[in-house]
Amino acid sequence: MDCAVVPTRHAGYSLITTTDFFYPLVEDPYDQGKIGCANVLSDLYAMGVTECDTVLMILACSTEMTSDERDVVTELMIRGFDDQCNIAGTSVTGGQTVLNPWPIIGGVAESVCKDDEFITPDTAAVGDVLVLTKPLGTQVAVNVRQWHRDSQKTGEARAK
Repeated sequence: MDCAVVPTRHAGYSLITTTDFFYPLVEDPYDQGKIGCANVLSDLYAMGVTECDTVLMILACSTEMTSDERDVVTELMIRGFDDQCNIAGTSVTGGQTVLNPWPIIGGVAESVCKDDEFITPDTAAVGDVLVLTKPLGTQVAVNVRQWHRDSQKTGEARAK
């Protein structure tokens, strides 16, 4: 379970919250922003939460880029993230921005729900249907692709 379920002081309601972020998985910064947002929201969806009350964006601007590159890439990542939030019917209401060698994007997604509006793994029963939203092993495949791409770049640099 990638979400925290926090009982509130109001009986029968819980705060469902999750945090996630990614370093670049694709070449297009706009798409990377959309992926970062979709991944954060998918953690809520996996708990049966269909509406997100708020999203906080986590953004790291790359110190390894020139100022001009950083301005373009950062703006596109933010736009992709924000557009995906709008598609999902929620919005970015705050967040945190830092400098980092790698550009990173993600966020915190939260929703206040009645206790019967979300599901948790500990309530699973024999005969329940398990819905896989992506093939098993996807994250491993993405990591292998990234490691391969990085090793090729390192090899090219050594050859020079």
